[in-house]
Amino acid sequence: MSRCRVWTMCVLLAAANELGMGSEDTLTAPRWELAPEVSWFRYEEPGVMRETGLLYGVAGAYTREHGYDRLFRLEGEFAFGFVDYVGSLNDEAGTPYRMEDSRDYLLNVRALWGRTWQEGGWDGRCYGGLGYRGLNDDSRHDPHGYDRQSNYLYLPLGVKGYYPLAGAWEVGLGGEFDLLLLGVQLTGMGDGGVLTNLQWPGVGARFTVEFRHRTDSADLALAPFLQYWWVDDSSVESYAGEDWYEPCNNSLQIGLSLIWRF
Repeated sequence: MSRCRVWTMCVLLAAANELGMGSEDTLTAPRWELAPEVSWFRYEEPGVMRETGLLYGVAGAYTREHGYDRLFRLEGEFAFGFVDYVGSLNDEAGTPYRMEDSRDYLLNVRALWGRTWQEGGWDGRCYGGLGYRGLNDDSRHDPHGYDRQSNYLYLPLGVKGYYPLAGAWEVGLGGEFDLLLLGVQLTGMGDGGVLTNLQWPGVGARFTVEFRHRTDSADLALAPFLQYWWVDDSSVESYAGEDWYEPCNNSLQIGLSLIWRF
């Protein structure tokens, strides 16, 4: 997991100066978010294999506004669960094979900078930044299983807005486009070594809806979300006299989070 730590630190260091800003700007009080979540997750290499299962996790965020229309936001998300594999063995016959209860861990860390505005009743914001996404799939409990890590360094670009409804209720709509800057796939091999493949290009998308209830005493929201990624074939690398690559793949995560802002 050393590369995972290094990439995560890159995102956090990119945000360090923003956390220390302030002598010339009017800073609002920081806002925090905490959000337990549950999601259905699918990872697929079309024509090769598919994994599906439930993930359980928690997300957190720190937001601070500078002046009247600028914001900085730091987000983190961790989820884990068990997935079932349907595919085939890596043999000459391509023998169909199934595995159950592989362990998946999903980490997402982002530093975002953006602008805010108010128009026609909407409280909106657009943003961009730098993100790291790490997915660890561990199937070593099975005789034919192995450990692998997908690491994405990406550029998120998005927009989000809130519109007031009756009483203390608001509805929030958000959309985001993610551009893969670099993907690194680490695969544990049978002899104990690690195969490294680079993946590019790739794109992702995220959509959210929030049903938010905000009062002086509580700020809560129920938020369905959808996250999608597509990544092309990786580079071909030689290992133990054979050529290996990571096939084109996609992942889909559909979930529900309960957001508490304070």
